[in-house]
Formats: sequence, C-alpha cells, structure tokens
Amino acid sequence: MASITRCWKNFPLLNSLIQSALKRVRQHRAALVAVLCIGLSGVVQADTSVELQALKLERQESALYMSGEWRFDMPSALEEALLKGITLYFVTEVEITQERWYVYNQRIANAERHVRVFYQPLTRRWRVNISPQPFNLSGLGMSLGQSYDTAEEAMTAVRRIVQWRIANAADVNPDAKQNISINFKLDLKQLPRPLQIGVSGHTDWNIFYSKSQRLELTP
Repeated sequence: MASITRCWKNFPLLNSLIQSALKRVRQHRAALVAVLCIGLSGVVQADTSVELQALKLERQESALYMSGEWRFDMPSALEEALLKGITLYFVTEVEITQERWYVYNQRIANAERHVRVFYQPLTRRWRVNISPQPFNLSGLGMSLGQSYDTAEEAMTAVRRIVQWRIANAADVNPDAKQNISINFKLDLKQLPRPLQIGVSGHTDWNIFYSKSQRLELTP
C-alpha cells in the first residue's frame, strides 16, 4: 500500500512534465509551420540595405553615450512572420579599441543592445523589449518594455537609439588613437531552432551592418 501511495503522489509531477514537453512540441511545430508558409510565399530579393544616420557620440561626466537611427526597409517576409506570431530579435554591438604599435589593439569597452519585437494578437498591440543581454540568457529581468498601437511605431522604437551608454568616460582618451566598431543585425540565433534552419540562406532575413572608424566625439 505504501508503494502504491507514493506512486500516486508522483502523478502530478509526471503530468506536469508531460504537459511541458507537449507545449515545447507545439511551439516547435508552430515555428516550423510558419517557416514553411513564409518560405512558400516569399520572393528571393537582395540583402536589405542598412544605414546608420544621425550618429552622435557624447562624453558626459561619467560615461560615453551613443545616439543614432538605423534606416532599413522591413522585408515583407519579416512582416508576415511577425503577424504569424514569430518574435524577431535585433542586436547592436559596439566595441572601442585603442591602437598600440607594439602589440594588438587593446579593447577599451564593449556594449550590446538587444531588441525584441513581437505582435500580441489578443490585444492587437506590438511589444518591444530592450536588454543589454540576449533574451535567452537574461529573460525579462534586465529589460525595458513598451507596447505600441502600430507596427510602424514599434519599428521606430527598434530603429532608434537614444543616449545608450557604451563606455565609461574614464576609458575615453581624446589624446589617444581610439577606434569604434559598430555592428547591427537581425539575430537569427535567438529564434526557435526550426526557424533558424528554415530561414538560413533567405536574403530577406539578412539584415546586417558593420563599420569601423576613428572615435570622434560630437561637439
């Protein structure tokens, strides 16, 4: 009797594990179906052109801040993916290095800005979250979030960078030869695994920008 009783007590845990596994299966299946739909309806196009406009690097008392705006047209395949419930992730990475003649350049600072955008069908609103870490690592604990009424408003929030802290002020030496590298991309690694495989090689999903230049502070 004791053995049977212990067995029955384990049923709720077993049921919870089964439900969790079924949920993951449904999520992967939904992502795979979305990939197939997007792949069948999409048209192969050139890579999306990305520009960084109104770049501003300001040094204040304690930090160096970056502002600017990414300019790119949202491919129709990505718009369709959002409406089908697929979450998109964009990441901006900045690295500041100092030139040294006797060895490799020294990395002074590094910062990341992860942006997640998705559509909420029940409320018909768009949600944007911003985090200094990938969402698969930080969850929502360190992110800032806001909802928008339209896709255009949400994408404006994705594209715009305002007073983003990228380095400590003490690390920026105006008398030294320092360079800044700025990279931006649609981060496919944070998508569900079936979706990563499905969009591989589709140029609609290749949103990327990379540039290195001398670090010059905005007057």
